[in-house]
Amino acid sequence: MPQQAQALEAAVLAARIILESSGETYRAEETAQRMLKAFGYPGADILAFPTGFVLSVPSGAQPADSRVLRIRNRAINLKMINQVNDISRRSENGQLDASQALAALQALATIQPPGVALQVAAFSIAAGAFALMAGGGGLEFVVAALCGAAVQSMLMFFQRRQLPGMLAHLLSGALVSALSILSIRALGGDQEPIITGVIMPLLPGLAMTNAIRDTLRGDLLSGLARGMEALLLAAMLAAGAAIVLALMQGGSA
Repeated sequence: MPQQAQALEAAVLAARIILESSGETYRAEETAQRMLKAFGYPGADILAFPTGFVLSVPSGAQPADSRVLRIRNRAINLKMINQVNDISRRSENGQLDASQALAALQALATIQPPGVALQVAAFSIAAGAFALMAGGGGLEFVVAALCGAAVQSMLMFFQRRQLPGMLAHLLSGALVSALSILSIRALGGDQEPIITGVIMPLLPGLAMTNAIRDTLRGDLLSGLARGMEALLLAAMLAAGAAIVLALMQGGSA
């Protein structure tokens, strides 16, 4: 593969991994530009959005070599972002050429996400801890942890079925309320810290933070898109919880 093609593919893959890991759009742009500059192509242009990007590298008298990529799957993975940043710095410092950087990024892209059991356990512990922070006790911790395990399992099932994120959050909010009420009726406990504990890990805090950062840096389209996505996800989550609470508590009244 020619040098320019390897450089372009490495930059495209770096930007893709960052965006798929819920990194900021400016980070994806700067990483691609710095890598291409390190490989001898300082005039590259990139325009990134949360759902895709366009990258163009000038080719002298020939037409510019361009790539357009659509980002369809996104997940929070700060470790992947950090590893891409490390490869980018090593390329900028001259420790990696285009072929070596491309090979490192390709190896990084093949890494599988944490296993199902680990993700369920992490969500379960987080839900229980948030329940304690919301004023719950030992019983609320246990109930929130069990409900969190069920909710995370359902979310992973939705992801495999490629269910839209808005609908997945609506159903997740409904499941949180339903499981919490049923668990309280069977085991007792305080409803408020349990529901709060399970909902907290589902809130799109990182998306809202990135929206603010993109907006402050002047990336208005990305900032508005991320901000609207975060607000809609939070609204769907709250709507699902509120509907089930109204139905189940109203029916038992």
